[in-house]
Amino acid sequence: MLKRLLIAGGLSISCLACAAPTIQGVPGQPPFAAELEPYEEAVDRGCSYFNFLWGKSAEIEGRYDEAIYAYNQALVCDRLAGHVMRSLAGLLVKTGQRDQAIVWVNRLIALNPKDSEARALLANLYTIMERYEEATGGYQAILMDDPQNFNARLLLAGLYARRHDYEMARQVLEKLVELNPDSYTGFYYLAKLYQEMRLFDQAAGAFEKAMALNWSPMLAYEAAEMYEQGKRYPEAIAIYLRLIEVDGSNERARSFLANVYFRQGEVDKALKEMENLREVSANPVKVELAICRILLDAGRRPEAITRLNAILGKDPQADEARALLVLAHYQQGDLAATKKALLQVRPVSQAYEESVIMLARIMQGEKDFSGAEKTLQQAMADKENRRLNFYVALAMLYAGQEKIAEAHGVFARALVDFPDKVEAYYEYALFLHMLNDSAGAIRQMEEVLKREPKHARALNYVGYTWAEEGRNLAEAKAYIEQAVALLPKDGFVRDSMGWVYYQLGDFPAAVRELELAVALSPDDSTVYEHLGDAYLKNNESAKARDAYVKSLALHAEDDKKAAVRRKLEALSPKDGQPGDEK
Repeated sequence: MLKRLLIAGGLSISCLACAAPTIQGVPGQPPFAAELEPYEEAVDRGCSYFNFLWGKSAEIEGRYDEAIYAYNQALVCDRLAGHVMRSLAGLLVKTGQRDQAIVWVNRLIALNPKDSEARALLANLYTIMERYEEATGGYQAILMDDPQNFNARLLLAGLYARRHDYEMARQVLEKLVELNPDSYTGFYYLAKLYQEMRLFDQAAGAFEKAMALNWSPMLAYEAAEMYEQGKRYPEAIAIYLRLIEVDGSNERARSFLANVYFRQGEVDKALKEMENLREVSANPVKVELAICRILLDAGRRPEAITRLNAILGKDPQADEARALLVLAHYQQGDLAATKKALLQVRPVSQAYEESVIMLARIMQGEKDFSGAEKTLQQAMADKENRRLNFYVALAMLYAGQEKIAEAHGVFARALVDFPDKVEAYYEYALFLHMLNDSAGAIRQMEEVLKREPKHARALNYVGYTWAEEGRNLAEAKAYIEQAVALLPKDGFVRDSMGWVYYQLGDFPAAVRELELAVALSPDDSTVYEHLGDAYLKNNESAKARDAYVKSLALHAEDDKKAAVRRKLEALSPKDGQPGDEK
């Protein structure tokens, strides 16, 4: 406060025309700047400067409303004060008043149409507000006047990439590095864009340019990741070896190098690298466990079992080693040893839940139903360590023996024992769906949504069920749109979105969503069948045939294969011949 008073006092002699600012609305007070036209003659530049300094002081001290008022009053005194407009716009952005900020930035641009800084600020504001067309136009206008403007070109590329218009982003970035051949930033972002577009050769070239300009371990790891993604393993190995050469104790690089060797089938090289890593690691037991995993993945189970027993001999509470030992025995088909190891997993272990369920399933596979039931009941009786999945497993065990009433009883008990766990209702709904009790499943899903309105899986289930039944389609679409917002990269949710569009008769939209669903879930037969149906309605019969052929190859159930085969046979012969039908 003292600082502001000193500033104001120092100016008072030279600003006799400026009375102490008062609250807006007091008689005799000048109108706000927003009420005046932008090119009116200045009233008093001294007065403007006084109010500007008052506003700056208030802004520094966090009194934003007062600062905004002062800046407005400064603009009453001088309608052409661009520095005040810039400060006011910045503060309005800071306080979330973006529409008002846009007004002032536009007035600033009107004073100087060549002000690239103001135009960039305007484009940034449009981007934040998701007014992408206006933002794009803003950056393009800057580049028309100033093709060398690095920041505008970079931001424009980012805007295109954000909108998934990768081809336009590529053109902008390629021009950027052409104009700025020494730009590390340009080559880095171009490399990441190429990688996203799966253009691995171009990505490699851009990464190499970036590394030549500014090599760093962080960049090296990103380049190596790209090489691995593109299955260019020798280049990835070369990078990891360079990182190890720079720092022989680099555990991350050695671990990644071992993984690349393993992915190429060079198990002995991978193991040698892990042995080297164990020598320098601060946690050699963790590395030893990783070696055991490599041995298991390579099918060298006796070696893994020997090493795991050695770890457990030194530390009987090494739960991760015990979990791997269980897996090793199970893979060998030694169920007696597997069960013995499972019984030794402690409740505090992260593998406890999976161990109990696995033990019960092994017993169930051996037709020891009473043993499986006893195992699950004992685990459920432990109030401190029981899990919802124990209840689900027991209900499924009863259902497999056609003891449906007992299965329902298990879920009734779960709802009592887990009163605040919404997943108990969700699992019960899935169980009812398995029993073909659609109405009961919907009731439980609605209970889920009553307790957790943004439960994506429940939203998707209810919406898809309604779409499949051809009812409540508007509500179904609203439900699935919420699910898509929550799980945008889930292929099954996208399939639901496509199917509701199909039921609504919007076949182009259905095709768009179902093509995305297939990209996200390329191994699902139903998604391909839905896509074929949508193609057919969209008058794309040849594409429909291709989708049906893929669906037919993926379907496992005979009745579903027969249904798809009938759809194929109904297509016109001019669309080509069916693929291999299985």
